Amino acid sequence: MNRREFLAGGAVASLAAALPAAGSACTPCCSGMPKLVPPAQPAKLNLSLQWWGIPVADDINAKLDYLEANGFQAFEIPSKIEWLRENGSRLTDALKGRKLFLSTACGPSRFDYADKAKNDAEVEKFMPVLEILGEMKSVGLIICPARSKPEVGLKELREDFVTNTGKRLAEKAAACGTDIVLEPLQRKETPFMRQVSDAAQMAKEIGKGCKVMGDFWHMSKEEPSFMAAFLSAGPLLVHVHIASLGNRKYPGTDGALDNYVDGFKGLKLLGYRGAVSMEAGPPEIGRDAKNKPIYPDMQGRHALIMKMVSMLHKQWEEA
Repeated sequence: MNRREFLAGGAVASLAAALPAAGSACTPCCSGMPKLVPPAQPAKLNLSLQWWGIPVADDINAKLDYLEANGFQAFEIPSKIEWLRENGSRLTDALKGRKLFLSTACGPSRFDYADKAKNDAEVEKFMPVLEILGEMKSVGLIICPARSKPEVGLKELREDFVTNTGKRLAEKAAACGTDIVLEPLQRKETPFMRQVSDAAQMAKEIGKGCKVMGDFWHMSKEEPSFMAAFLSAGPLLVHVHIASLGNRKYPGTDGALDNYVDGFKGLKLLGYRGAVSMEAGPPEIGRDAKNKPIYPDMQGRHALIMKMVSMLHKQWEEA
């Protein structure tokens, strides 16, 4: 039994305590245990790709055509302001008349500097990003508050984020009609905000304009139960990342390890209708003469992506 299997029992046992804090996921019943309430709408599996991961030429309409033709309902875009200024309006126009939706914008962020001016500059950097995302009707901007070695103590970092840096971003996001979306990472990447429940608590403290996401890859290292992790966020959960659970490649390329049924059960209990977005690269298919990795061409990547789509729908039904 590995660490995750050992802890899973405890997570399920403590779910009764976690669910009331999640918001509307349950109500108390006469025995004192929570009673799950069916979601207002049934959950829906909305598969998504990140912009760079769509295996066609870098052309807006070609990429959107690929998504529509191959079973995807959403997509992620880069959060760099230069990319958004160059492509935002054209992408918004290209989306008209399509059934696709723009989930999130994803890119690096950190607010853990000892120098207050650096944190303020990071906040200001994202203000125009939020304005454009609001105009594009995006679900939100993914935010990771800290990276591997924060320059300040975790208590100080948390207080500043929920009352200052994160609060200011959330207020701006709400004013623009979108959200910031907190992404928990794993311990190799940060000592701060590593579980979905941590992010959910901070989002509640920050208030309007702040939501939460879960990432199957990070969760596999930090959460004893995918289902319990998602339920701990409740209605604050608006986005999900997915990758293979052995090597962080396309889901399905790590064989039996790539089992997402437990997590999908949690999403179904929540009535989740946001995106489940692949954040992963293709697996190696060999090595060249210099021992450098060889990756599938576009056609090979498409074949692997189609296998992923089939597998995820099958596991969704199993859940």
